[in-house]
Amino acid sequence: MLVKYFFKLIKKDEIFFKVGLFLLPSAFSFSSIFILLSLLIQTYKRKKLLFQDYYNQILFWITSLMILSCLAQNLLIDEKYEFIIEKHVTWIGLFNWIPFFWIFWAAQGFLKTKKDRNDFSLILILGTIPVIISGIGQYFLNWIGPFKLFNGLIIWYQRPINEISGLTGLFNHANYAGAWLTIIVPLCIAQIYNSKNKFKFSFLLILLLGIGTCIFLTNSRNAWGSSVLTIPLLFGLTSLGWFLPLIFFISSLVLVSTNSIFQGGVQDHLLNILPNKVLLEFTSEGFNHLNATRMEILSSAIKIIINNPFFGTGSGSFPVIFESQTGFWKGHSHNIFTELAISYGLPSTILFIGFLIFLLSNAFKKIYNYPLKNINDKAYWTASLIFLISQLVDVQYFDGRISVVFWLLLSGLKTIIDEKKLI
Repeated sequence: MLVKYFFKLIKKDEIFFKVGLFLLPSAFSFSSIFILLSLLIQTYKRKKLLFQDYYNQILFWITSLMILSCLAQNLLIDEKYEFIIEKHVTWIGLFNWIPFFWIFWAAQGFLKTKKDRNDFSLILILGTIPVIISGIGQYFLNWIGPFKLFNGLIIWYQRPINEISGLTGLFNHANYAGAWLTIIVPLCIAQIYNSKNKFKFSFLLILLLGIGTCIFLTNSRNAWGSSVLTIPLLFGLTSLGWFLPLIFFISSLVLVSTNSIFQGGVQDHLLNILPNKVLLEFTSEGFNHLNATRMEILSSAIKIIINNPFFGTGSGSFPVIFESQTGFWKGHSHNIFTELAISYGLPSTILFIGFLIFLLSNAFKKIYNYPLKNINDKAYWTASLIFLISQLVDVQYFDGRISVVFWLLLSGLKTIIDEKKLI
């Protein structure tokens, strides 16, 4: 009876995966159950292939280096930090990385064909509808949370919006909302480009306008910049004829609106039109509330890395070290690679960067040698690269929803490489 039930269950893994994808941004607790179950089934189905893949071998070495770093940190931690760093936290930090290495491999079974990857994109876009609705409701209808269901298993944060903060929607912070939405933008554009059904085209276009509106209202420069990069990365040189003039026009508006040498009628008129929150992001007045600049944070991060270059100082160590040195608390070093180097040392960080370069460059060669009809594959590559670029100046990776979708995108790129090899 149990064997019969098990074989029925493993046939439903694709359904579990798709349900999990749809729930990912809005109900992460339930989404993670469905995705975890589907990936466990895929692991059972593909268990013989685990160590046959070169990419998995790289991730295995990264994992080994991380575990070695944890052991070294617990035995050889720098004396000047030992009273402020909890040694067990570095082991907990491994859950931000090693399970996602497994996701990268196991999810390839669900993304191996163009149809699979197309379905993945469409489900993620549809799953983003609650993000759009919650954001619009928060900003224009004063939907202020947090809203909780099932004893807090589902939480929509809906932060209050003040003169500085922007739209967060159901996320904990505007930058997290912006990161999710900018990942979805290229996927949505690709779906619109390939859509032959008028209803689907119109529906997706409305969603794209909603996503664009929410990105603008986040007041996240990271999200704005990521959105701008989408067009040239997705469409290539053919887009530069109208893209560059658009960038010049927007840059001119910002410059004239914020620079004192343009004081007068034109600037006053622009100041009446453009939202003050947007303008604050480009003036010194908008940074008055900061107690440390990004350069100061980066400088501190580099010094911490230099002190412990081989094994790192431990996951979660940057906030406590930075606060002990400056009196200010910062949750991370605002750069994904310095964060990884602080946590587990330079060897694992360099190998991880090599893994990403190897994967993205191989995917680029396979994708961009084909015509624009493969725009959905280009959307995968664009979303992955844009997210990585955004993590150079901030870190939203540690939100579980965002890290899951990032590794699923990388998994999709790996299947694109394999598919093109077969062709």
